[in-house]
Amino acid sequence: MEFLAAVIIVYAVILLVSLAIGIVGIVAMWKLYEKAGEPGWSAIVPVYNFMQMCKIAFGNYKMAWIYLIITAGYFVLSMTAGIMNVMSSGDSTILTLMTSLIGFVFTIAISVIAAYVYYMFAKSYGKSTGFCILSIFFGAITIIIMGFDNNTAYVGPMGIPQNNYYNGPNNYYR
Repeated sequence: MEFLAAVIIVYAVILLVSLAIGIVGIVAMWKLYEKAGEPGWSAIVPVYNFMQMCKIAFGNYKMAWIYLIITAGYFVLSMTAGIMNVMSSGDSTILTLMTSLIGFVFTIAISVIAAYVYYMFAKSYGKSTGFCILSIFFGAITIIIMGFDNNTAYVGPMGIPQNNYYNGPNNYYR
């Protein structure tokens, strides 16, 4: 009985710490979106969140659409492969091998695009190349750092300064 209570306490602590980190991450992303002139609430809407991230990083939604199309293709491939494996009564080794290989290619493409988006997102806030590389591997941490850093300001898409309301000659947000 004592072991079960200890396990429940450990899981409760892990859950509370995870929730706290998640809330801090959402608040940081909210602040980053507002620094870029986008609505902060878009940080909590799952797919729209990534689309806004791409808009901030690249100035348009093109990369987000490419990512979503590849992701949808991956899901369609997975569903089709699963259905075909269930339907085939014989040896489906070649089918399994081909779908696994194509799935691997899709996974690599999705990972590369996500890494590039995180890199360019950090770059759009004027961060150094080293920080941008760290954001690929430690995205949650770098977003929290950028969100709560008062010296971090939105520079422009792809790190190219823009002459706009949020980052122009009279930037009031720095």
